[in-house]
Amino acid sequence: MKRTYEIHPRPAGIGGGWKLTLLEDGQEAGGGVFPVPEDDPHQGMTWWNALTEERRAHWLMMSASAIPAAARHAYLLAHAYNEAFEEGESWAM
Repeated sequence: MKRTYEIHPRPAGIGGGWKLTLLEDGQEAGGGVFPVPEDDPHQGMTWWNALTEERRAHWLMMSASAIPAAARHAYLLAHAYNEAFEEGESWAM
C-alpha cells in the first residue's frame, strides 16, 4: 500500500488557500481544504509591527508587493500551505 498526497491551489472566489488530496495506491482516500482565513486589519497591523525589518522585507518579497496587507496575505497563504503539507506528510508516513 503506497500513500502519497497532492496539494493544489484553490480559487480565491471560494476562499483561496490549498486543497489537499490524500492518495492510497493512486486512488483518492480523503483530503481537506486549507483556506486563507479572513484577516482582521488590527491583527495584520499587530503582526506587521512585530516583524523585524528583515522579516518585513521577506514577506514583501514573497507577496511581490510593497503593501503590508499583501505581505500579510502571503504569510497567511504560506501558513495554510504548511498546514496542508504537514497533514500530507503525516498521511504518507
